[in-house]
Amino acid sequence: MSGSRDPQTAKSIPSHREKVRRLKRPTKVTPARWAAWLVVRRTFDEDAWTDRAFTGVVEQLGLDADPRERAFAQRLAYGVVQHAKRIDHVIATLGKRPLHKLDPPVLHALRIGIYELLELQQATGPDGERLGSSSAHAAVDQAVELVRGVVGERATAFTNAILRRAQVDGAGILAKLDPTDEADLATLLSMPQWLVARARESHGQLGIDALAAQNESRGSSSFRVNPLGGTAFDRASDADRFLEAGVELATPLLGRSAAPNAIEAVGPTAVLSPLIEDGTFVPQSLASQLVATALDPQPGERILDMCAAPGGKATHLATLVGSEGEIVAVELHEHRADSIRALADRTGTSNVIRVQVGDATALDPSLHGTFDRVLLDAPCSGTGVLAARPDARWKRTAEGIDELVELQTSLLAAAAQLVKPGGVVIYSTCSILREEDEAIAEAAPAELVPDALPEVLASIATSSNTARTWPQRDHTEGFFIARFRRAGGDAAASA
Repeated sequence: MSGSRDPQTAKSIPSHREKVRRLKRPTKVTPARWAAWLVVRRTFDEDAWTDRAFTGVVEQLGLDADPRERAFAQRLAYGVVQHAKRIDHVIATLGKRPLHKLDPPVLHALRIGIYELLELQQATGPDGERLGSSSAHAAVDQAVELVRGVVGERATAFTNAILRRAQVDGAGILAKLDPTDEADLATLLSMPQWLVARARESHGQLGIDALAAQNESRGSSSFRVNPLGGTAFDRASDADRFLEAGVELATPLLGRSAAPNAIEAVGPTAVLSPLIEDGTFVPQSLASQLVATALDPQPGERILDMCAAPGGKATHLATLVGSEGEIVAVELHEHRADSIRALADRTGTSNVIRVQVGDATALDPSLHGTFDRVLLDAPCSGTGVLAARPDARWKRTAEGIDELVELQTSLLAAAAQLVKPGGVVIYSTCSILREEDEAIAEAAPAELVPDALPEVLASIATSSNTARTWPQRDHTEGFFIARFRRAGGDAAASA
């Protein structure tokens, strides 16, 4: 058994910022590796969210001006955070000392070097070219220079020795782990052991495979084409133009009927920046777009999005109900409500979306029974979107899942009161855990009766009123969707 601990975070160790001599890029360290080190440091020492830390570092260092360097920095930073448990097992084995006895700046440099040696040597960027160096020597040298620059000469010999041994023995150390042992499997998957256990309890090998698939780079970016965006976009005529610029646009197989506005982009997405900025391309996964398909909003309807930030689903629904409809987008926190407003402005849907800051479980009783359809995309563990949120696996706890289940149950009870009799409620999560998904749907309030999903979702249906996307099967995020109708009223009116 490996007995590997989960990567340490700011909750369990001090930041050790006083041990970092300076935060200026060492001269011999490439901008991408320096950016990755800063992001990894902020994730584990300061408990920052990796995606937000990356955005801040990119802006600070001006990496947007060099798309390849930015892509390499992101692959390094996200990959190190995702694979931290595997990497730390190698470091602990070779270093023959507990990781908490290593200076965090040294540990983070080792993580980056070992990730590059063991995981990234053959990785290619969106343009098909190799990312980073083509030699192990460069990976080792850069990690040593990182340590020399931020800690000093005293730790360079240790860093060099660990990386040289990892180059020879690292893969063998991981190969000795037994995938039939749950602790070893958790290390191989670089997941908390409690999460591996719950995924297996929920779905057997399917659950384990879903975790594993989220450690793999998909190599494409997902968007929703917004007909209200600032640029007239035609797939047939524009595809060739973007292909000439190195970006291949394709409609995912599942999306051809179920999410007709979904599009996948393979290549340097910087080319698409003007379309993203003017709201024509909205970053949104295929799985997320299928939630609107399940709700099936009709022109002119009044719809409630109970947990609406950051606004992707709300703006999607707004394009479907049209200018005569209304989307009431509820968000608990003001700063997140601002993100909905900003996206609505960018996508040309602000005339349809009304943002309301408040607790969706305690909305004014005057709203009860006033919505044609209600979308509850509930707060959840995010265990179906671990590829996009690499640090989520380390921030969640088993106890936290139990708290989320209580919240999800309360929100669904509120949804049952807010929808009109005969109206439709969609309960969705980006989780793969049964207790957040099927168990919540099976215990829905009595007034919510199962309602058949649209036929176009038949390929992902798990029952007449539930569906699930699997990362390893559907090449998108892991989502759960359940459709209900409130008893009473004219069901045909909301069909």
